[in-house]
Amino acid sequence: FKDLNRRGRALKTLAVRQVGKDTRALATSITTHTSIDFRGMVNTTGSDNDIAYMHHQGTKAHVIRPRRAKVLRFVQNGRVRYAHRVFHPGTKRNAYLTDNLPKVVLD
Repeated sequence: FKDLNRRGRALKTLAVRQVGKDTRALATSITTHTSIDFRGMVNTTGSDNDIAYMHHQGTKAHVIRPRRAKVLRFVQNGRVRYAHRVFHPGTKRNAYLTDNLPKVVLD
């Protein structure tokens, strides 16, 4: 149990180092939990942040539109901007969990 818990903490540490640091929201949302269930000892490491999967797998270019407001509000070059839609160029895949998994499993 202690060894699996140690490996989970190591995976979390490596994943936090690898994720983007723009807002630190994704990095701070990564958690690890070790437990025992019907499968035996289990470690769950990951994030419940909405953007976690998109960062891990990457995204294609897409348009972003407001969901609950009439316009989007964002800061660009130090100025507050408003738009009805913005074009997002996509996100490069950053497999912060699966890239680091072999490092802790083969340890």
